[in-house]
Amino acid sequence: MNWIVITLIFLAIIGSMMWMKPSPRQRMQADLRQQAMRLGFQVQISRLTLPRALGEAFGEERNCVAYRLPRLAREQGKPPEWQVFRLESHANVGLPEGWSWAKGEGYQSDQELARIADLIGSLPETVYGIESTPVSVSIYWDELGTLETIEQLKLQMDQLLTPSN
Repeated sequence: MNWIVITLIFLAIIGSMMWMKPSPRQRMQADLRQQAMRLGFQVQISRLTLPRALGEAFGEERNCVAYRLPRLAREQGKPPEWQVFRLESHANVGLPEGWSWAKGEGYQSDQELARIADLIGSLPETVYGIESTPVSVSIYWDELGTLETIEQLKLQMDQLLTPSN
């Protein structure tokens, strides 16, 4: 009888230790976030309200991970604020099919719209949002990728940090 009690206690301890161990997905997310921070990203958990999609009365609210690249203080002027998301709505002027404006529609030049469209076309399918503010540019994505994906995202996001001529 003592052996049964000792075995049950031992199994409870082992079970608790296994429950605290991160899953393979959590380990991959940690690796992605560490690589992103090494490349200059600020990784934050954010709450977003997406724009109202076609046929919806209200925009969806979502907790998500934002990968932000800070703008340099030496940049001239105040870049326009905008947000775009991967969904169908009426606010899609100048964007590729399947993307819509949440903020900033109509404030970009044709050249800036072309830059945004080129960026959207080169992003992985797991990216569902891009944002530009005076202090940073951000992407919102599902973190389904490899360490090389982070490096590619960095190169693509750097294009938005470079002033257009």
